[in-house]
Amino acid sequence: MGKNRLVIILFLAISLVLSAQQREIEFEEYDLDNGLHVILHQDDSTPIVAVSVFYHVGSKNEKPDRTGFAHFFEHLMFEGSKYIPRGEYHKIVSSNGGTNNATTDFDRTYYYEILPSNQLALGLWLESERMLHLKIDSAGVETQRKVVKEERKQRLDNQPYGTLLEETFKHAYTKHPYHWTPIGSNQYIDKATIDEFMKFYKHYYVPNNAVLTISGDIDIKKAKELVKEYFADIPRGTEKITYPDIVEPRKTAEVKDTVYDNIQLPMVLMSYQIPKKTDPQSYAIDRYVNNTFIRRSKRKDI
Repeated sequence: MGKNRLVIILFLAISLVLSAQQREIEFEEYDLDNGLHVILHQDDSTPIVAVSVFYHVGSKNEKPDRTGFAHFFEHLMFEGSKYIPRGEYHKIVSSNGGTNNATTDFDRTYYYEILPSNQLALGLWLESERMLHLKIDSAGVETQRKVVKEERKQRLDNQPYGTLLEETFKHAYTKHPYHWTPIGSNQYIDKATIDEFMKFYKHYYVPNNAVLTISGDIDIKKAKELVKEYFADIPRGTEKITYPDIVEPRKTAEVKDTVYDNIQLPMVLMSYQIPKKTDPQSYAIDRYVNNTFIRRSKRKDI
């Protein structure tokens, strides 16, 4: 009885998620003169607001001998700024009833704060500070070098089957920068200088390479005024933003590899090339995966 109830609850939860994905979401979007793209969505269902900044930079933008830069900045961006003391970023958010975090992927780095809706200005100030005044010095860089290396040990090096992900991408891509994973290599992070980190920051962490989104209990007109107040005077990046234009050769044969690691049970991992996100077939893949999960959730042996 308990197992059946669990399956029903899981099925309902998945159905709600899928219906939410299909629901049309109203929003406004526009650009500031410095190139920052802004997206606003009003939702008064709860008195909270989510502020996020999406930077079009990920591990694909790194050099082969400096992998891990984008992930490193995911951590460094919390070190502080000209007007935010070191170690105070999280404290400022939590003391005002909010939460925050960031993620790094192959194509983007993403930062967000979720705050009470009356703290919208605070969230915008925090994000504008690290876009304009990020502190990049020896103290912050050396601290985050240690943090990033420990994270790699925890998630990959000392994790059962942890090395499989890197091995998979090494074989899946031979030319494109997807060849390496976002967490990067310890040796390259150790070799990088402060000047290299500063150059990476000035090149990619600029308003004309970012998208600011505000969603929640907001007044659209007031939100636009606050966006202008905190972001309009941030200078546009002066360098041409570069993105990889390498086309990965199409695979025509199966690739096999055996990885030996300190694990108790063998594991078989299979990966497939799928269409890019802009391809119409990408949506079909997503729907297939979701529907397969729902069908499996109905099985009596789950």
